[in-house]
Amino acid sequence: MEPLRETVRIRVRFSEVDALRMVWHGRYVQYLEDAREAFGRKYGLTYLHIFDCGYVAPIADMHVRYRQPATIDDLLLVEITCRPVSGGKLIFDYRITKEPDASLVLTATTIQLFMTREGVFEPSSPDFFNAWKEKVRRG
Repeated sequence: MEPLRETVRIRVRFSEVDALRMVWHGRYVQYLEDAREAFGRKYGLTYLHIFDCGYVAPIADMHVRYRQPATIDDLLLVEITCRPVSGGKLIFDYRITKEPDASLVLTATTIQLFMTREGVFEPSSPDFFNAWKEKVRRG
């Protein structure tokens, strides 16, 4: 099975840079969120769907490696790839590059775990998630 991927384009706005005219480091976390939301829309795993199934999927771990700064009006491509896993968690890998030269700005990984809406950790894979994995596996 091919890895599930999505790419979003983001143009850096003035409000997203700091006094050094570089994208403020915390803004990249929002770019990763934008990619996760686009992934969810494309593959039928939106946060609302997860919530409607009785769960939430908070970030449990995040690793970010900054490679070079981005600045005002840069066009960024945020690529998200869902890493196949056997358990009940979501692992996403990210690459943020600049258009048009594809120079690398950032790499990152996030891990999301499932919890009930009441805040109880779900140690096994929820039924809705197993069904989703089977659906995307079949194409």
